[in-house]
Amino acid sequence: MGIALALQVVQHLRLRGSIHRLTESLRNPDQALRINIANRLLTPKFIRELARQIQAELHDRSERIARQSIQERLTASMLDQFDDGFVVVDHDLRILSANRAANETFARVTGISGRTVIEAFLDHRISDVVKRAVTDQTKIVGTLRLEELRTVNGERMERYLTVESAPLPISIHGVQGAWLLLRDESERYHVEQIRKDFVANASHEIRTPLSIIIGYLENLSEGNVTNPEVAQRFYRVMSKHADRLARIVDDMLTISKLEGPSGSLRNEVFDLAESASDMVEHLQPLIQEKQASVVILFPEEDRSLVGDRFYWDQIFFNLIENALKQNDKPGLEVQVRLTSTAQELIVEVADDGVGIPGTHLPHVFKRFYRVERSHSQNQVKGTGLGLSIVKRAVEAHQGVVTVSSKPGQETIFRITVPKSGVLSPSA
Repeated sequence: MGIALALQVVQHLRLRGSIHRLTESLRNPDQALRINIANRLLTPKFIRELARQIQAELHDRSERIARQSIQERLTASMLDQFDDGFVVVDHDLRILSANRAANETFARVTGISGRTVIEAFLDHRISDVVKRAVTDQTKIVGTLRLEELRTVNGERMERYLTVESAPLPISIHGVQGAWLLLRDESERYHVEQIRKDFVANASHEIRTPLSIIIGYLENLSEGNVTNPEVAQRFYRVMSKHADRLARIVDDMLTISKLEGPSGSLRNEVFDLAESASDMVEHLQPLIQEKQASVVILFPEEDRSLVGDRFYWDQIFFNLIENALKQNDKPGLEVQVRLTSTAQELIVEVADDGVGIPGTHLPHVFKRFYRVERSHSQNQVKGTGLGLSIVKRAVEAHQGVVTVSSKPGQETIFRITVPKSGVLSPSA
């Protein structure tokens, strides 16, 4: 009897030890199983209770893992929405995770997880920023100019990156790592350069007519001009340059408005043919001076557009004036044509003049850019802003303007805009 009881006790203790080891193996690192089996007998009730607790613990652990997985996926999904590249690295600068932008926009190789920073981006300057952040345990920010070019608004330009890195607030498996942020600043630098160039060019363009006017006024006021005919010529020159100065200011204001929100457009239904005809009438003195002809070839129907009539007047005026001013030989013919498709209107302004050399074509829509730069002092130049206004006015109407030229044969400015007009808050 005593031996049987002893064997039963031993079996009980072994089974209890097995259950204890089982519960220990299921124990969560953050929250231990709270099952007290000391001093209990292995009754059916006890075993059922133990099974219930183990099942509850397994369920809790499964829910915690699921929640953690959802949080990780949500975080990754949110990071993938950013245009900036975001990377997490360990102490050895090996990439643990990276968002979509880091992989697709900034990386030089495919699949950067598991690679070192230098292997992924092939630029020691990026790696040096992260290394300093890890070593010095502080945030490091740098700006890099890359050798490669990037296309922004159809123009090739240098690429600039802002690189930020700082230590992670928590350790990864006991090792301190860092995060890395890559931001493409090319467009911001491009806009800033445009602003600087605009200020410099505008200052020069305004100073030139002012200097001419001031010079003639000094000669007149000091009595150096006694011949009435010479004095009258001085007055005419001053008047022309004063008009040019006013035109420069008007064009600068027009560009400023066009670069504002699209809601500044005043949308209305108007006849494109009327707009073109009014501008031809306005340019009649220059047309006669150049001994040129301007022909409007518009259909009787399907020539209305929803848009801002003021800016379309600017478009027609600048394109026709540009053709006239770039061709000095008499007999120039300018055609203003309109065709359409089911969804678009196509406006063309073509001339049979000297044309534009191919090297100049990519730049003609830039501010203050001129194909012909040789002018005498008395020959009043254009503002250099006309074609830039055309481009921005067309884009404000969600259209596209292009130019093609065969020197000595034909130059065509082609505008394509949707028939539906402009969709803006003011429409």
